[in-house]
Amino acid sequence: MLETLFQQQTQNLTILVVEDTQSERFFIVGLLTSMGLNVICCDSAEQAIEQYPKQAIDIVISDWRMPGLTGPELCLHLKNLTSPPYIILLTANNLAEHIVTGIESGADDFIAKPFIPSVLKVRILAAARIVNLQSRLTDKNLKLNDALNKEHAYLEQVKDDLKSAAQLQGSHLPSSGQLVNLWSLATRFKPAQELAGDIFQCINIDQENIGFYLLDVTGHGIAASMQSFTLAQQLSCSSCHWESLDPALIVNQLNRDFEDPENTGRFATLILGIANTLTGEVKLTLAGHPQPILLDKHGASLMTLDAGLPLGIDSQYRYENNAFSLKSHQQLMLYSDGLYECRHPKFGEFSLERLVNTCDQAHQLNPEALLHHLCHSMELWQQKKPQDDISMMIISAPELTLLSTIPPRCDDTDELSFNSLKNELLQSAFEAAEANILNNNELSTAPENNIRVGNEINVNKEDIDITSQKTLNISNTSGRIYE
Repeated sequence: MLETLFQQQTQNLTILVVEDTQSERFFIVGLLTSMGLNVICCDSAEQAIEQYPKQAIDIVISDWRMPGLTGPELCLHLKNLTSPPYIILLTANNLAEHIVTGIESGADDFIAKPFIPSVLKVRILAAARIVNLQSRLTDKNLKLNDALNKEHAYLEQVKDDLKSAAQLQGSHLPSSGQLVNLWSLATRFKPAQELAGDIFQCINIDQENIGFYLLDVTGHGIAASMQSFTLAQQLSCSSCHWESLDPALIVNQLNRDFEDPENTGRFATLILGIANTLTGEVKLTLAGHPQPILLDKHGASLMTLDAGLPLGIDSQYRYENNAFSLKSHQQLMLYSDGLYECRHPKFGEFSLERLVNTCDQAHQLNPEALLHHLCHSMELWQQKKPQDDISMMIISAPELTLLSTIPPRCDDTDELSFNSLKNELLQSAFEAAEANILNNNELSTAPENNIRVGNEINVNKEDIDITSQKTLNISNTSGRIYE
């Protein structure tokens, strides 16, 4: 039984014997050969070091005391190689201090001289078990490394594909800019991962009407982005009836066609609207989506429109339109729930109430600056660890202006025009200030960085930047001049 086990374990193993005494070297080599082992011998440690790289050697049996390099010194050298062998030291010293020295130098086992052949055999059997185990581990590590390299290459390919898909998704989103009839759009998009479940769009239906929507599929990542992309395709100009100017009709059709092929209970929220850019009339249909925020010169407020079920909950549900007017000084802000549902580890959810308050406090910012401010606030609240997709868009009607055309420059040749404009501004501001004094018994002052109205009113050229794109608004009710 032991003989069979020994042959199985030591099959294909090669042993190197290092012994300076010729008689002992021949004895050990003959003993190992009789056991059926493949044996190589050297008469010095230096010769063993030279011989080792030339053949695959599994076990080294070395004498301790030899001229030149000793057995422990040979151990130190061999154990520093990439693939060190199993080393057995032969020694007549059986003291504890010698054992410590040998182990520290890299020896794996000891045999005290003189030894019994059967003891050498079982020590070689123990060494063979470890060598075979190491060999199997090496093979498995090679296979594992090969698999990891393939996995890494695959993940790099997936990463490149996700990057391309994210660029494609971003290219389908509208950028901030001008719409028809001087209406404008400001947008922000912050996906939680490479791909997002949010998607939004704003289109020019005709010369009077614009259509817009913001869609949020549950979850984020590849599955959510594919679902949102499919829905966006259904909302394209070529696939749905934007020319009907009926948001409810479009949403009802989209809800009937909604599919959840994985049957995972996936749904989507949607806010879709159509605005007449000449009259300011807006029709909105909500499908479980957060209420829009209305911004104007007085602040920000959360609208209270009728909101239906999310898409995909009930295919027979009937959505209705909400109608209102967007005045010249108002802006409509649409957003996904990721904007206010993000959580702080200590203070909890950002909350819809805090979002409205933040917009209210910063309502004097232009749309681009406001969206930048909100994005920065969310990054701080989430501690720069995105939790959900964030999408925002602000649709603005053109503001009514005091002057429809203002000269591009104000130099010496335009001094008369400047003085005329200055007198108009002074007169308007003075009348408003006088009214405030009479009614409130106090002076009314403009906000910081605007012209101050008081006992002494000064308007200089440097205070007013007159360009072809710049306009000035005056609110006669407050007595303040806004730039």
